[in-house]
Amino acid sequence: MSRLTLLDDQPAATDSLHFERYLNAIERTVLGRKEITPMVVGVFGPWGCGKSTLLEMLEKKLQFQPDNRVGILENHLRAQRAPWAPWVVVKFSPWMYRNEKSLLLPLLATLAKKQPAFEDLIQKIVKSGPGLIKKLTGTLIDASTTGLPLLTFLDSVRTDKENAKDLQEKIADAVKTVTGDDKRIVFLIDDLDRCHDPKQIVNLLEQIKLFLHLDRCLFFIAADREQIVKAINIEFPDSGEEYLEKFVQLPFEVPPHHSHHLVELLSVEEEMRKSFRSLCEVLGNNPRKLKQLWNEAVLAMEVLKEELDRVTGISHHPDLELMLKWLLLKNCGELCTNPYRYLDFEKARKQHAVRDDFIKALGFKDEKSEWRSEYHRRLAVYLWNDLDAKRFDKPNILSLYAYACGENNVYARSLIEDGCFEGKERAAFNGRDFKDADLSDGHFHEAVFTNCDFKRADFCHADLTGAKFTDCELTDARFDHAILENISCENCHGLEYLDTEPDSYEQIADAATTTWQKLRVSKRSWDSDAKEALFKSYKTILDLHEKNGTLTDVTNERITSKGKMIKTEVLQSMV
Repeated sequence: MSRLTLLDDQPAATDSLHFERYLNAIERTVLGRKEITPMVVGVFGPWGCGKSTLLEMLEKKLQFQPDNRVGILENHLRAQRAPWAPWVVVKFSPWMYRNEKSLLLPLLATLAKKQPAFEDLIQKIVKSGPGLIKKLTGTLIDASTTGLPLLTFLDSVRTDKENAKDLQEKIADAVKTVTGDDKRIVFLIDDLDRCHDPKQIVNLLEQIKLFLHLDRCLFFIAADREQIVKAINIEFPDSGEEYLEKFVQLPFEVPPHHSHHLVELLSVEEEMRKSFRSLCEVLGNNPRKLKQLWNEAVLAMEVLKEELDRVTGISHHPDLELMLKWLLLKNCGELCTNPYRYLDFEKARKQHAVRDDFIKALGFKDEKSEWRSEYHRRLAVYLWNDLDAKRFDKPNILSLYAYACGENNVYARSLIEDGCFEGKERAAFNGRDFKDADLSDGHFHEAVFTNCDFKRADFCHADLTGAKFTDCELTDARFDHAILENISCENCHGLEYLDTEPDSYEQIADAATTTWQKLRVSKRSWDSDAKEALFKSYKTILDLHEKNGTLTDVTNERITSKGKMIKTEVLQSMV
C-alpha cells in the first residue's frame, strides 16, 4: 500500500466531486440571463456535502465569465482591456463575524474593500453609531411583518427613521456607481448556518433585503436548509419554510454524490477503491465526513505502527480497512470499550438469531427500539455484513487497533487472552502489574498467574475456568458472576478485602481453602498474612450477606463452620 496522506478540509482545489456540470447549468440559467433584476439563489445541502467547494469554483468561474449579453467581438475586446470582468464578486462568511451584533457593517466593509464607492457608507455608519444599525434592522423586520415593500414602508413610517431611509438610498447609489451599465454584483455568502445565534441569521437575511429591490444584485447563499428554517422558526414561529420560500427565488439542492467519485479523494491504489465504496455510502456519501474519518485513520495507523514496534512478539501488518472499522465502532455502545465482545459476534456471525443482540450491543436504537438516525441504521447494516470479512483470532491485535482508535483498552486482557487462545500451553504470567485492569468478560481458561498484582482489577463475568493464582495481590479485586470452576488460589494476599458479591466470594475462598489443604500435605509454606486472610475472608462474606439482606440461618451456619474449620487448621499448622 502506498503511504497514506491526510486530506485537506478546505474547498477542493480540483473538481474531484465533478461540480463542473452544476456550474455549467448555473452559468446557462442564472449567470447568462439577460434580466438584471435582483435574485437570491439558495445553495442547499447538509453539512459537509461540498457547498463551500461549489462556491469556490463559482468564484473562479466568475473571474473569467464572459458577458452573454454582448457579442463575441465585444467580449474579445474586453478581454484585451485587463483587468475587466462583468462581475463584482463579494465573498462573505457570516461565521467569521459571529460575535458582531449586526452583520450589515461587516458585509458592507467586505464590499468596500473591493469598491471604494461603499467607503462613504462605512464612514456614515461608524459616525452614526450602533443606533442606526438597530433602527435599520427594526425597520426591516417591521416591513417584513406588514408585508409592504421596503421603500413603501419607509415612506409610511415616522421621521425618526429617516436615517435608515437615507442609508438605504446611499446603498442604492453606491450599487449604481459600481455596476454602471455593464456589471453586476455577486454576493457569495457561505457558512450562514454555522452562526449559532438564530437572531443573527435572521438579521442578516433581513439586511440583505436592502439589496433585493436593486437591479444588478445577485446572491448565492450556501447553507443547510434545515438549520436556517429552524433559526427562522425561533424568531418567527412556524414561519420558517414560508419565509425561506419567499426569500429565495431559486433553490438549488446539491445533488447526492456518487460513491465512486468520492473514493477518488482517497490516496489508495485503484484496486482498493471498490472496497471503500460501501464505506462512503454508510457516511451518506458526505465528502467532509469521509475526509474526517480518513484523516483519523491515517493518524491511527501511525499510532498502531508505533505500538506494534513497542509491543514485542507481535507480528502483524496494519490493515487500513480494519482500522476504519474500529474507528466506526469507537462510539458504539458496549463494543467501544470491549473489542473482545466483537469476537463473540464474529464467531456467531452465521447464526441469524444473534443479529438483534449485535444491534443492541451497538446501542443504535432508542428505548422504543427505533433507529436513532438513518446513519445508525446504515452503519449497523455495514458492520453486521462486514463481521466475517476480516476475521480475527488474536485479541491482543484487536486491542491494539481499539487503542490506536482512542479507546482506553488495557493490554492486560488482550495479553492474557492471546496466550489462552493459542491453545498450545497454559498462558503464564509472572510478576505482571494488572492493577485497575479491566478484565471483565475475558476468556482466561487455565491461565497461570504468579506474583501478579490484581489490586482493583475487574474480573466480572470473566471465564476463569482452571485458572491458577499464586502469590498474587487481590485487594479490592472484583469477580461478580465470573466462572470460577476448578480455580486454585495459593498464598494470595488481600483475600479478606475482595470487592465482590458474596456467592463469587465464597467460591474463591473455598478454592483457596482447598488449595491450602492440598499443599499442606506436601508441607508447602504459606505466608502468615495469607493464612490469616484465608479465614478472615469467610467473616467478610458473612458481613456482605448481612449488608445485602441475604443472610439466612443456613447460610450463616455454612459459612461460619467453614471459617472456624480453616482457622483451627491454620492454628494447628502453626504449632
